[in-house]
Amino acid sequence: MSVKLTFGLNRQKDLPPRLGLIVRLKTGTNCALYSEIPLKTETIQMMAGAAVLSSFTYVPILARDVLGAEEILITLLVGAYATAAFISSYIFGRAGDVYGRRVVIRLGMVAATISFGLLLVSHDFQTLFFVRITNGFCVGIYPGALAAYAFESKMKMGRFASWGALGWGAGTLLAGYAAGTEIYTAFLMSTLFFVIAFLSAMTLPPVERVSVKVPWFPVETFKRNMSVYLAVFIRHSSAFAVWTLWPLFLADLGADTFLIGVVQATNAVAQVIFMIAFTDRLDCRRLIQMGLLSSAATFVLFILSYDVFQIILAQILLGFAWATLYVGALKYVTERNAERSTASGLLQSMLSFSGVVGPIMAAAIYTVWPGYEPIMVYAAIMSLVALLIFLVNGKRGDGEADEIKVDVAQAELLN
Repeated sequence: MSVKLTFGLNRQKDLPPRLGLIVRLKTGTNCALYSEIPLKTETIQMMAGAAVLSSFTYVPILARDVLGAEEILITLLVGAYATAAFISSYIFGRAGDVYGRRVVIRLGMVAATISFGLLLVSHDFQTLFFVRITNGFCVGIYPGALAAYAFESKMKMGRFASWGALGWGAGTLLAGYAAGTEIYTAFLMSTLFFVIAFLSAMTLPPVERVSVKVPWFPVETFKRNMSVYLAVFIRHSSAFAVWTLWPLFLADLGADTFLIGVVQATNAVAQVIFMIAFTDRLDCRRLIQMGLLSSAATFVLFILSYDVFQIILAQILLGFAWATLYVGALKYVTERNAERSTASGLLQSMLSFSGVVGPIMAAAIYTVWPGYEPIMVYAAIMSLVALLIFLVNGKRGDGEADEIKVDVAQAELLN
């Protein structure tokens, strides 16, 4: 299938036919608007991150300690949320390339604001289960388009990701403090965070972008990035097995809601520091390898920790692990693909699908070997498996990706 890059002056350049995309660069953007973009994009990333993680942290506590749900039901609750996010990320990652970044970002923000507000009226497990499915679908709408928008507005991916981590830390601290008096206040905080993100999204200026016609099943995009998708999925699904019962693990160690927030915030602050300090200067492959290896070491440290304060120290290494792995993966898919929203959306789908598989594995392991430590052993082993797979397969498909990057760059110079 023929692929062309078309400009306002009707100049065209054939791209590799196996890419299977029709690309159109939209021009005429006022360059002065670029000075407005970083602050607004960072605000969205930070507020959305704060909303998502603060609710994710305290929903299991609501389900068990307030609504009386068993741990197995909580794994189903987390898995249903992740399933909805997986489906949504796939659909709307493609939509961001076809219909534009801003419209998808705005749709995601308004939908998330409404759905997270429903947590305030979730007073039984059945209602909570339904609301979390809608939450998951809504939070899967915007990440792919937002990452593509940030890249095309010339933001460094390390800086972009660091604002999300900052939101995670600030959100869990504020929500943890609020939940100390009434747990539903934490969900009010989540809703307010999304309101701020939505208001910022409504003011996003247009940017020059690559508009891509993508098939409903972007097989070529998936194949081109399969090594990183597979490595991220294996590592993150095993990590998600740990995160499924993580708030309950911390509570059983003696942490109250605020101290749980401190634990989460430590991870987030560490991520911000590492993302800003060096991730934009290193090659994406090296970042991914460092992230997978340090993930395995982190889960081993969790096993050796016997109180919350030791966990807090281990969270610093976890922050390093996720900073390097996530930024490395994000750089990989945005730098090597013309259809950036689709590629980023597929990455988000892998993260969300990890949230489907992780709770299932957590439930299976917990049923056979009750306790948290066996799940952490599983996560450490699978992180090493992911590293091995990436080392073996990481160079496959790079020739095609590099050819696409060169052709797109050459075509842009013609404009």
